[in-house]
Amino acid sequence: MGKGGKHLNTGSNKKRSGAHLSERERQREARKHSRARYRKSRLRTGALQMVVMLLLCVLMISPLRSCIISDDDYVGYAAAKQTALADAGITQDKAKNLSAEMIKINDTVCYKVQFTGSVTDYRYIIDASSGNIIGQNFYRTEG
Repeated sequence: MGKGGKHLNTGSNKKRSGAHLSERERQREARKHSRARYRKSRLRTGALQMVVMLLLCVLMISPLRSCIISDDDYVGYAAAKQTALADAGITQDKAKNLSAEMIKINDTVCYKVQFTGSVTDYRYIIDASSGNIIGQNFYRTEG
């Protein structure tokens, strides 16, 4: 307690500014401001690099899009499945593990349709342009 019963605040825990700072405190403040400016500039540079990388990715991927086979140009997965099921004489609800995928055989786009009947595995290769069966294999399963 100081004079008059009031507590004197020395100000040691307050932030000092300007001429009141020692040389050491001025250097510390300068380093702090320098680091903050560096972080901000690094963030701007990082964002710019990210945008450039995204643009490069888009430019590199777009020529590859022409290599991707699209089902829209052919008879379709559903038609290929129906052709294979009709040839096997099996209804879709009795076929287990029915799957179809697009493949390329000797520059011919085809559907590979596979499913399992009661005791037989069926595998069909169907021409994607015409919908005709190119090949078929049947395997007896243990049942």
